[in-house]
Amino acid sequence: MTKTNIGRSLFALIALFFIGNGLVLMLSPTSILDHMLLGSLESVPELSSIRALLGGAIFAVWATVLFGAIRANSAYILVGVISLSATIFARLVGYLVDGSFPEFAFMTIPPVIALVLMLIAHKLMVGSPGNVNQRETFPA
Repeated sequence: MTKTNIGRSLFALIALFFIGNGLVLMLSPTSILDHMLLGSLESVPELSSIRALLGGAIFAVWATVLFGAIRANSAYILVGVISLSATIFARLVGYLVDGSFPEFAFMTIPPVIALVLMLIAHKLMVGSPGNVNQRETFPA
């Protein structure tokens, strides 16, 4: 297996994990909302909003990353890097503005790990000789 394929596989696994999260939010939002510290939402408009705004958005972003992994095109994968970076940034802003909470590290470390894995996968994918998509890269 080439380094490019290892990088693509790593991107695909990360994307599939987040696609699964998006699908759970769309199909069974009440089963995951407490784990996301959002409390329980029960009315139809609340559940519809969670399904669309969180589940749909997460699914769309990571489906794009999966498409980029399949096509070995870093331009599509960049949306996942931006999403994770924005998530980490928003957590830090919340920490500075709202203060700390017991689950802060638990909620912040997974996106940091996923972002680091994506940067490693990017290096593997574009660092291989003969990669035709080297011009379509994001800085790492």
